[in-house]
Amino acid sequence: MSTVVPFVRPVTARRADGVFAAVNIAARRLGFSDEMALRAARTARQRFLSGGQSAAKVASDAKANLRVSADKVLA
Repeated sequence: MSTVVPFVRPVTARRADGVFAAVNIAARRLGFSDEMALRAARTARQRFLSGGQSAAKVASDAKANLRVSADKVLA
């Protein structure tokens, strides 16, 4: 009989995906283009994976930067 071993992604990878999704959604809601939203999300994911900060801190900082950028463009 064969045993099925389910593939479970590491917690860090799942958290990085969560950071990516949160920043991507926030950027699109703030009116950024698809390309800019993806760029911001990728940057946030890389900042999280580089270590030193929690997923919540990275996502929060990225969203704050997006709000400042949106205010500059709209003002």
